[in-house]
Amino acid sequence: MFESAQGKPRFSARLPIKFPALSFKGGGCVSFLAKVLLVLAPFIFLRACFITYVPPDQIGLRQISFGSSKGLQKTLVRPGYRRQIRSYETIRTFPKNIQVVEFTNSETERSQDHRTVNAVNVPTVDGYPVAVDVTVMYRIADPFLVVSKSGFGRAYEDNVVIRFTDPIVKQFLGELRAEEFYRDQRLVKAHALKAALAERFAAHGLQLIDVLIRQYDYPDTFQQLTEQKKLQDQSVLTNRELTKQAEVDTRLKQTTQEGINSINVRSAEFQAQITGINAGRELYERSRHAEADLLVRKAEAEGSEMINRAMEGPGSDKLLKLRKGLALLNSIKGPIYITEDPTDLGRLSSNH
Repeated sequence: MFESAQGKPRFSARLPIKFPALSFKGGGCVSFLAKVLLVLAPFIFLRACFITYVPPDQIGLRQISFGSSKGLQKTLVRPGYRRQIRSYETIRTFPKNIQVVEFTNSETERSQDHRTVNAVNVPTVDGYPVAVDVTVMYRIADPFLVVSKSGFGRAYEDNVVIRFTDPIVKQFLGELRAEEFYRDQRLVKAHALKAALAERFAAHGLQLIDVLIRQYDYPDTFQQLTEQKKLQDQSVLTNRELTKQAEVDTRLKQTTQEGINSINVRSAEFQAQITGINAGRELYERSRHAEADLLVRKAEAEGSEMINRAMEGPGSDKLLKLRKGLALLNSIKGPIYITEDPTDLGRLSSNH
C-alpha cells in the first residue's frame, strides 16, 4: 500500500535570537532550555500540523476529508515542503521512478528492491511448455487514474502488471514453436507483445518502459521429445513421399498402358489401311492384266482374221505351201541331210 512519506527535512532552523552564554551555576541551564523549547514549540507544532515533505523521487495527490472539495484531487503535488492540514487533508505519495516486476524461477535473480514472481510458462504451438523469464519496467504516469482503477498502495502490481503481463506473454510467444525462441520470429512477437502490453498499461495509468525477454528454460524431456517428434515428422514425410511415388508409378503404368493401347489401335488402323491399299493394288493389277489380256486376245483375233483374209487373197496357195513346209520341217526328228535345194518347196510338197 502507498504510504505518505513523512521524510525528515534536512535543514536547521536559523532564528534571529541571541542566546546568552551558558552558565552551569544554579538553575541557569534549565531555565535556558525551557526558554528555547518555548520559542521552538510553535514552529514544531506548525510543522507537524500544517506542513509535510514530499521526497524528490515521489509525487503526491491531495485527499481532502470533508468540505465542498472532499475527495481525491487531480492536481499533482510536486516534491518539496507542501501544505497538509492535519485531519482535514492528506497527501498520498506515489513513486515516480522506474519500477520493476521480475518473472523468474531463479532464486539468484530475486531482490528486495523490486517485486519478483514465478516465470511465465508459455505453452508453444508444438506442445512444449517453456518457462520464460520476463522483466517488466514501468512507471506511474497518471496517479489519479491508478488510484481510480486499483486503489491506494501497490495493488496495481497485481491488478495491472502481473494480471496483464502473464496472459499477453503466453498469447504472443505461444504462437511460436519451441525452437523458434532463438530465431528472428521471437523478436517480431516480442515487439507485438510490447505494443499490446503498453496499451493495457496506459489504460490503467501506467507507462511501460520496456519488456525484456531474458531467458528460456525448456523441460528436461525436451530433447527426447524433440527427437521423437523429428523422427515422427521424418516418418510422415517419408510416407508422404512414398505415397506420392506410388501415385506417380500408378500414373506411369496407366500412361504406359494407354500408350500401348493407343499404339495397338493405331497399328490396327494402319494395318487395315495397308490391307485396303494392297487390296486396291491387287484389284488394280488384275483389272489391268485382264484389260491387257483382252487387248492381246483381241489383237490375236484381229491378226488371225487378217491372216485368214490374206489366205483368201492372191498368193494364198504359196503361203499355204510355205506353212506346210514349215510344219513338215518341225515334224522331222533326227538329223536332216540336205541333198536338194531346200527352197524347192514345190518338189517337197509333191513328194509328200
